[in-house]
Amino acid sequence: MTIERCPEPVNFKEIFRTIPGEEFPKKRTYKGKTIFLADKLPVKNKETLTFSIENTNSRYTQGFCISVYNGYLSINGEPMEYEKGVNVCLWEDSEMLDIKNIEVQVFSKKGFVFIENVWEEIIYEEEKSGHFQKEDGTFTHNKIVKYPEGKIVPCHVDSVRWRQGLCNGAAMYSENIPKGKRYFCNDGVEDDDFDDIIFTVTRQN
Repeated sequence: MTIERCPEPVNFKEIFRTIPGEEFPKKRTYKGKTIFLADKLPVKNKETLTFSIENTNSRYTQGFCISVYNGYLSINGEPMEYEKGVNVCLWEDSEMLDIKNIEVQVFSKKGFVFIENVWEEIIYEEEKSGHFQKEDGTFTHNKIVKYPEGKIVPCHVDSVRWRQGLCNGAAMYSENIPKGKRYFCNDGVEDDDFDDIIFTVTRQN
């Protein structure tokens, strides 16, 4: 009889503990691969990138985020403009996009965008901060809010759940492909299969 053993959990958040003077984004070597929490991709102003979600393998809905500072993005010709920058998340179950062919034009003179993976989890309670009155008339600064039916929340590096130490498996690595990169990503589950979402980015120019 063969007994299958579950792999030892991998706490990537612990692996990425800050080193004094270290620049963002952090990088580490893990099993011969360079892993990171977010990628800083060089781009030219007005450059167009094509993203494609190739595969997902998780109980959670998967996606990825593109962030630009002092600029904005145009997704398939639709501008996403904000005052200081923009952070756009694109999901595997999108009904508005062809996830195999997403065109993103970058308008920024900063010379880069940040790319990271994101996923959705279901929570049934959360602690909220504020000024709340209790039944006895006194006040408290925190309270637990319950969601009997569950509440879907996006999770990623530096999200509330990540800061609370509840999704320590987040990490990613990339490989070079013609005109771009392929990303292999872990969601918050503490394993190291890096197949929760696999997506590519290629340059059109």
